[in-house]
Amino acid sequence: MVNKTQLLRRLLVLGCLLLLCVGLAGGQLLQLQLINGESYVRRSASFLTTTSTVSAARGEILDRYGRAMVTNQTGFSLVLIYSSFWEDKEDRFEVLLDLANRVKADGAAAASGDTTGGDIEDGTETETDTTEETSGAVLNDVMPITDTAPYEYVGAAGDSERKALSDYIKQSAETLGLQAVQDAKTAASAANETNPQYDADGNLIDQVAQLDATTLVSASEFVSAMRTYMETNLGMPTGLSEADARTLVGLYYSMRRVGFNNNATFTLADNVSMDLIAYIKEHHQQYTGVDVQSEAIRKYDTTYAAHLLGTVGPMYTEEWTGTKNGGPYEDKAGYTMNDTIGKSGLEAALEEYLHGTAGSRTVETDLGGDSITDHANSYAPQPGDNVITTIDLELQEVAENSLANYLSEYQRGGAAVALDPDTGEMLVMASYPTYDLENYNKDYDQISSDSRSPELNRATQGLYPPGSTFKVLTAIAALEEGIIDANTTYTCDGKFEYGGVTFTCSNHDQPMTLDVTQAIKYSCNVFFYNVGQQLTGAHLEQWCDKFGLGNVTGVEIAEYAGQAAGPTEREANRKNDPSLREWQGGDVVNAAIGQSDNLFTPLQLANYMAAVVNGGTLYQPTLVKSIKTYDYSDVVEERQPEVIGTIEFSDATRNLVMQGMSEVTAEGGTAATTFADYPIKVGGKTGSAEMYELSDPDDPNSAVIEYTNGLFVAFAPFDDPEIVICVVGEGAGHGSAVAPIVRDILDAYFAEEEPDTVEAIQSENTMVP
Repeated sequence: MVNKTQLLRRLLVLGCLLLLCVGLAGGQLLQLQLINGESYVRRSASFLTTTSTVSAARGEILDRYGRAMVTNQTGFSLVLIYSSFWEDKEDRFEVLLDLANRVKADGAAAASGDTTGGDIEDGTETETDTTEETSGAVLNDVMPITDTAPYEYVGAAGDSERKALSDYIKQSAETLGLQAVQDAKTAASAANETNPQYDADGNLIDQVAQLDATTLVSASEFVSAMRTYMETNLGMPTGLSEADARTLVGLYYSMRRVGFNNNATFTLADNVSMDLIAYIKEHHQQYTGVDVQSEAIRKYDTTYAAHLLGTVGPMYTEEWTGTKNGGPYEDKAGYTMNDTIGKSGLEAALEEYLHGTAGSRTVETDLGGDSITDHANSYAPQPGDNVITTIDLELQEVAENSLANYLSEYQRGGAAVALDPDTGEMLVMASYPTYDLENYNKDYDQISSDSRSPELNRATQGLYPPGSTFKVLTAIAALEEGIIDANTTYTCDGKFEYGGVTFTCSNHDQPMTLDVTQAIKYSCNVFFYNVGQQLTGAHLEQWCDKFGLGNVTGVEIAEYAGQAAGPTEREANRKNDPSLREWQGGDVVNAAIGQSDNLFTPLQLANYMAAVVNGGTLYQPTLVKSIKTYDYSDVVEERQPEVIGTIEFSDATRNLVMQGMSEVTAEGGTAATTFADYPIKVGGKTGSAEMYELSDPDDPNSAVIEYTNGLFVAFAPFDDPEIVICVVGEGAGHGSAVAPIVRDILDAYFAEEEPDTVEAIQSENTMVP
C-alpha cells in the first residue's frame, strides 16, 4: 500500500512537470506574440496560400477502328480572378481593354506567322525562337453581335447564342431602359392568360419565354444601352472609341454569361502564346488578378464529322444552376463553375464520361506572384474516359466530300446517313454544308451568318417530306391490311381524280397497268393514290409509328421528331393554327406518296429502311461502340444493339417490296443510270419531294419559293444487306441526282480493307512500367 510520503513525492513530481509544460508553452507564445510577433505578421502579409482546381483532360474520341478524331494538347489561358481583378481594381476597364487588345494582336500575329504577338505599340518586344510554333489567342467574347458598326446580330434567330442574348435582354430590359422589350413582355404575359398556346404534345407554351427580344431591339441599340449602363454604374471610362466600347461591352456580357464572381473565374482568352504569357509575367504588377493557367485543350485530328463530334465551351449560369446542356452542374461532383463542358454533339451527349475528375493544387506565393512551394495536399486530375464511336472515318470523309461535290451547285444543303441494318450502328453521319471544328470560334461569325445554316445537323435535325421513298411503307401497310395483294393492279394514265381535284403522275412516259412491284420500280403516283385512298390516314399514322417515322430514334445526339401525316397530327397542329383545315380525304392521297404533312429526318428514313430489309427489327441507332478508361486498360461500357420495336409483316410482303426495290436500280428503274451496271447488286428507292419556303422568313407576306428535293434510300448487297444509306439533296430535283453520292459511299465501303482494330492500336500505344 502506498504511504503518505510516497504519494506526496509523486504529486510534487507531477506538479513540477506540469509547471515545466506551462512554462514552455508560455515561452513559445511569448516568442510568437511579443518577441517575434511583428516579424511573423510581416511574413504572413508577404505570402498567400491559394488552392485552385486543376481541370482534367477530356477523354478522346476515336472512330470504330481507333483512328483519332478528337484528342488533347496542352495550351495556356488567361484567367481573371474576381476578387483581385474586378472588385479591388479601380482601373479594371483600362486593364481589361489593354489585355483584350493584346489578345487580339496575339491572334493576328499567329495568323500572319509573326512571332511577337502581344507586343503592341509600347516599344516592348520579347525575343522568341522563330523555330518554335506559336498559337494565337482567342478572346472569349461570346456576344453574338458583329465586332464593327453598323452592328448586326450574328447567327439565325433562335439559335443557342441568339436565344441566350434574347433572354439576357429580357432580364435586363428595365435596367437598360429598353421600353419596347418591357412592353412586349407585358403583352406576352397577358396573352398567356387570354390566348394560351400549346405545343404538339399539348403542353402550355410560355409566350414570354418564346419572345425573341433580338427582334424588338436592334444590335446597335443594345450595345448603346449597355455602354451607357456601364459608364453610369460600373465606372467604365467615357470617351472611348466605338470599337473599344464594343470590346468592353462584349467582355462584360460574356462575364455575366459565366456568372463571374468570387466563386467563378472568367477565362479571358484561350490558346495564349508564350510571347503574351512572357509579357504578362514581366509586367505582373500591372496585371494583378490575371492568372496564366495551363490546360488540356481540344485537338481536332480530322476536319470531318463536326456535327456529330460537337463543340465544347465554358459553362454558363443557365448550365450551372439550370437544366441546359445536362445541368444543373452545381449539384454534380467534380464540377466548378468555370469548367469546360460539351455544348453539342457527342461532346455534350457523353459529358459524364468525357469530363474526367478535376485535381487540386495548393500553392504558396509571395506578393510578386512567384510560387514558393506546392503543398502536399495537392492531387492530380484524372482524365476522362475515351469514346470509341461506330463511325468509319474514311467513309465519313467520302460522304462529306461527295455531298459537297454533288450538292454545291444547288446552293442549299443535304445529308447522308449510313448504318448497319443488323445492329443500328451508324457508319456515316454527314451534313452539308459543314464547318471546321478547329476554327469554329474564329469563323463563328461567318458560320452563323451563312444562309445555308451550316451548324444545323441535317442528318438528325433536318425535316424533309420523304417523297417516294415513303411508298415502300405505303405498300407494306396496304399489303398487310389486305387492301392489295401481289395480283392487284391499277392503270395509270397520268391522272387521278378525287374530290374534284386532279392529282398527277409523270414518273413514266406512257400509260401503264402496274402491280405493286412495278409501282415501286417506276414510282407510280396513281397506284399509290388508289392505295392511300383505301388505306386512310389513320392507318398510315399507325404504320409510321411502327417504323419510327415521326418519332425520335434515341440516337445519342440532338434530333428532331418530325411528324407523320394523319388526322391526329393535323388536329394537334390546328390547336396553334386554327386556319389549318381539318384532315380530309385528299390529304391521305398526298400522304401516301410521301407529301402532305410528312416530315422526317434522314436518320429516320435510313432506320425505317433498315427495318424493312432486316425483316422487321427496329434498332435504336447509336454512335457509340464502347467507352474505355483514359489509359484504355479497362472497358467502362460496351454498347450492345438495342431493339426498340418489332414490326410484324409477312415474308411475302417483304419479298414483294424487296423485289420492287431491286428493280429500282435495274434497267428501266429510277436509279438505273447509276446502278444498272454496278458490280454489287443494290436495292433502293428514289424520291422527289416538293418544298416551299418564304423568300424572307421574317416576313410572312414575302414571296414563296418552290423547289424540289432529291432523296435516295439504298442498301447493299441486295441478298444480304450490310449497309443502308439515305441521302437527301435540297433542291436536287430527283433521287437520281443524289444516287451518285450513294455510289461513292458504297465504292469506299466495299473497297475498304479492314484496318487495324482499336485493340491493336491501343496495344501499340500502351505504356510499359
